[in-house]
Amino acid sequence: MKRLPILPILFLLTQVVTAQKENELLPGLTPIVQVFGTANYNVDDGIAGYSFGRAHLGLQYRFNDKWFGKIVIDRGRATTVGDITVTDDEGNTLNVTNTSSEGSYYTMWLKFASLTWQINDHLSLEGGALLQNHYITQERFWGLRYVAQTFQDLYWHIPSTDLGFMARYKINKSWGLDVALTNGEGPRIKQDSEGALKNAVGLDFMPSERLQTRLYYHHSQAESYDDEDEQMVSAFAGFTANKKLRMGAEYNYMNNFSHLDHYNSNGFSVFSIWSVNQATDIFGRFDLYNFEVPENTSDSYGTDGKALIAGISHSPVRKVRLSLNYQGFFYDDNDLNSNNINLSMEYKF
Repeated sequence: MKRLPILPILFLLTQVVTAQKENELLPGLTPIVQVFGTANYNVDDGIAGYSFGRAHLGLQYRFNDKWFGKIVIDRGRATTVGDITVTDDEGNTLNVTNTSSEGSYYTMWLKFASLTWQINDHLSLEGGALLQNHYITQERFWGLRYVAQTFQDLYWHIPSTDLGFMARYKINKSWGLDVALTNGEGPRIKQDSEGALKNAVGLDFMPSERLQTRLYYHHSQAESYDDEDEQMVSAFAGFTANKKLRMGAEYNYMNNFSHLDHYNSNGFSVFSIWSVNQATDIFGRFDLYNFEVPENTSDSYGTDGKALIAGISHSPVRKVRLSLNYQGFFYDDNDLNSNNINLSMEYKF
């Protein structure tokens, strides 16, 4: 896999920002930069560390009022191992297919590369490596992705992007509909040999400026006869009480999780955020998640538990945020419990 040089990319972004200020060279070009970082201290183990949760570097170009394209790379572990052949002393060979999709840490990989056609004020079509429509609504309402992911991302590790097509239709001020057809593998893995696809549909309802709700469903086809079709249903509601307080809740259910027969999972997440002032928020969140594991089946995909996330978020300057927060994860198996003190940061432009 080719590695993308960081310095030329940063130089390019610098030139884009300069050109944008002058509004002469490329007035339709907008830089995309967003970085998450976390300093973590595990109270139980006494271990400290630092990691990057996101490092988006990209560009968006608007061709005209109807068409625009976007390309974004991210740091990650993007290498796919693929096929492995092992030969013993007698010359017998064993072919093994490794489907893991994680390579070295902090390898840059292509995350978004999409083209959008805004047909009119109601309808748009998008194709390429695009942002999926499963948990983005609740993630934006939560507003603290740099502190912690929302439920589906944190516990089920569903990729935020995928390869395919999406249509969005705004029915009126209150109702919106989106439909997606993707490969179901995420952006780092090519389409499987069986051509299995994921179909998804989402329905938004905003009866007022204070309340927004969303229902979502997806059906992901099995890749082989040994697997089962995966289905997921989720519901979200977000309420903005006033300029100071907003609250949200979501419920999620997954049937045949990761295409495993009768391996189901469900759970909910509730949170509240209080704005002390324009720069400072205090937040709290509680999650509960369950995994229904068939007998004689490994529970390596997940185990029942709950989580408590709380802290303070402060923006010392526009587009920079810092958070001191606690994140505790408690499982039925107490040996897996984890108490963490984090210093999280985000900057973007």
